[in-house]
Amino acid sequence: MSETKSCPEDPNTFDGEGNSTINRKTETLQNNYTYPDEIFLIDFEKDDPARAMNWPVSKKLVHTALYGMTTLAAQFNRIAFGPMVFAPFSEMNGRKIGVFLPFFISMLLTAGTASADNVAAIMCTRFFSGLFAGAPIVSTGGVLADLWNPAQRATALVFYSFFVFTGADFGPIISSLLTRGSDTAWRWPLWFMVIVQSFILLVDLIVVDETYGPVILAKRARNLRLSTKNWGLHAAHDKYKLDAKEFITFHLLRPFAMLATPIVFFIALFASYVYGILYIVLTTIPYTFYLSRNWQGTVSTLPMIAIFLGVIIGGICNMLWNRKYAKLLLTNKGDPLPEQRLPLMMILGWLMPAGIFVFAWTSDTNIHWIAPFIGIAMIGIGFLIIFQGCLNYLVDTFTKFAASAIAANTFTRSICGGTFPLFARIMFKKLGVHWGGTLVGFIALGMIPIPFFFYFFGKNLRGKNPYVNLVS
Repeated sequence: MSETKSCPEDPNTFDGEGNSTINRKTETLQNNYTYPDEIFLIDFEKDDPARAMNWPVSKKLVHTALYGMTTLAAQFNRIAFGPMVFAPFSEMNGRKIGVFLPFFISMLLTAGTASADNVAAIMCTRFFSGLFAGAPIVSTGGVLADLWNPAQRATALVFYSFFVFTGADFGPIISSLLTRGSDTAWRWPLWFMVIVQSFILLVDLIVVDETYGPVILAKRARNLRLSTKNWGLHAAHDKYKLDAKEFITFHLLRPFAMLATPIVFFIALFASYVYGILYIVLTTIPYTFYLSRNWQGTVSTLPMIAIFLGVIIGGICNMLWNRKYAKLLLTNKGDPLPEQRLPLMMILGWLMPAGIFVFAWTSDTNIHWIAPFIGIAMIGIGFLIIFQGCLNYLVDTFTKFAASAIAANTFTRSICGGTFPLFARIMFKKLGVHWGGTLVGFIALGMIPIPFFFYFFGKNLRGKNPYVNLVS
């Protein structure tokens, strides 16, 4: 029977590219093939420079920013079902091909929408561009888990979010500027998306390296096999063969299995709910300022800037809390503490519903415009703290399969983000800005107890998972 051995501990045995010196035993294997029954498993050394976690901080920040910009560009589309398909794809084939190939296809389909001349073509290309756009949105959570240790991950996620939410906040402003003019002006925002996506993709392909450890090791093992002629060298990832049955029954079902667990279901529900409420606010701000102050055109979209300012403040709060979280990790030997992501949500999560009330009841011409701006900024603060806290909780709970956990979250949040705004305008029109906003605020208040519940009972719930086989 073949004997499996790990890679030698000598750090000089393999370099960061997998093409360096081979120890004497491997030289014997190369020249004489004396040990045909011995198998060597390739793995990372502790300080291996090829492992993404060991990269310099500057390189990690560049990759985080580029994935953030890619996600920003991808979020121009609807993305509900894409994450469920592409999360397992990135876990099997690597983050780089798992993100940028679907992103490229989505870009081509967006160009198809811009040049379409009938409704059927527009609907078809928009659906599939959104489907493929789900890849960067869901896989980036896995990238951050590859790059950053638990003590740093929350801060990196905030940095990443600044890029992501820039698109949601400034998109309506840019769109309002581009759609002025002729009846075909609606095509210009789409062509603008294609231009931005093309530039970002070009930079990604030049700069970004693979971050997923199993795929890096598989490539290294292949290079070593070719250079040493020792066909016993392999990586653990080489043992897996993805066929249609496994993809459907295991990898494709994993995000749905996670969504069926109490932890992911309620955390995803909470994050999706506040996401849907945010999109109610984003899509109705121009309309409500038109109703209350007669602001029109691009001017009516300027309050979006207040949301972005709130996101920045919320991000700073998250960074400050993460310093305390890092100290707690030291006492826990570096193991993640998911429930310690929740206290900040418990302390400041109320700012979102409070901001909605302030925005609703200060939207009068006799009240200075800075008052509703403050309310909108409060919404941004509360939203980021809740949304980031939910993502951090999921990543800490399912680090290895973070992409699938975030896929489940993205699926539900996209449904909420896509459907909530459908009734928002008519609600504000029928109820008015005051009572329409009050109704949204009371609905937002109903979700505030969720982080308190998980803080006290989450650890026990994580141990009671009826879908543990599919999840793990």
